[in-house]
This record gives sequence, C-alpha cells and structure tokens, in this order.
Amino acid sequence: MSLTDEAKAPAPPRESSRAALAAPGLDKPSAAILPGVECKGIRSTTDFPRDLSGLSAEQIAHHYQALRNSHAALSRSRGQLQRRSREWTEVRERFLITLRRYEERLLAIGEEKAEALRLAQDMHQELEAFESKQQALDRLLDDLDEAKKETGFWSIFHITRLIERMRALLRGGLRGDG
Repeated sequence: MSLTDEAKAPAPPRESSRAALAAPGLDKPSAAILPGVECKGIRSTTDFPRDLSGLSAEQIAHHYQALRNSHAALSRSRGQLQRRSREWTEVRERFLITLRRYEERLLAIGEEKAEALRLAQDMHQELEAFESKQQALDRLLDDLDEAKKETGFWSIFHITRLIERMRALLRGGLRGDG
C-alpha cells in the first residue's frame, strides 16, 4: 500500500491511532524513510494518511510533526490575516471619517458660497437702485439748470416742482420718475 492509497483509506478509530502515536522511538523522525515529504509550511490534509496502521513509528512521528508544523503555519497565517484585517478596518474607518469631514467642509463652503452669492445679488440690486437714483438726480439737475436760464413766474414754479421731486428722490421715492 503506497502513501496515496493510505491517504484515501477510511479513518481508523481514535484509540488505534493514539496507541500508534504512543509507541516508543517517536522523538526522532527519519528523513531516510520519507525523503520527499517536507515538514514545513502549510500542507493540505490530503497529504497526511488516514490510516496509520501500515506506517512505522518514524513515519508516524514524521507525519505528526508535519501536521503540527502545518497547523502552526496556519495559525500564524490566520493571526496575520486577522491583524491585517483589523489594520485595514482601522484604515478604512479613518478614511471614512476623513471623507465625512471633507463632505462637511464642502457643505459649509457651499453654504458660504450661496450666502456670498445672495450678498452679491443684494449689492447688485442696491447698485442698480443707486444708479437709477443717480440718473434721476442728474436729469433733475439738468432740468434745474434749464429752469434757471428761464425767467418769470413759470420758471419759479418749475424750479419749486423740481426741488420737490429732488426731495422725494432723496427720500427714496420717484424711482422711475424722469
């Protein structure tokens, strides 16, 4: 029976495998018996025989040591995977926190920009109102200059009307008066 046939054989009861493992002389695995079997690293469970009845004590010890080494390597790998998983979770959380801070800052900047736009629009409307008042005042001053050139009762009446319009304009009235 070869090693691959032994690996496919059904598993024996645990008592017999314990008795085989407890045999004397298991401390020294023989490299001459199984020269191609490596005792280091992670190995598949199919690499190990299911039935130990046909194996010598050295072969059993060798397989046992290879199984323990494979288990140790798997435990190390599992520990490394868990550590890296924790590290990546922490990095992801920090990234998400930073991303949320950036979103909050973007929202605050957007609100500030909207407020600045409203202020600019208000200032533009005030400028337009001031400009229209200035144009109306300029027209009134031109009319006043023309009325000064004339003489007589109607010129005084005309000047008085222009001064009243000027007062109303300066108080905020006569927006479109011309």
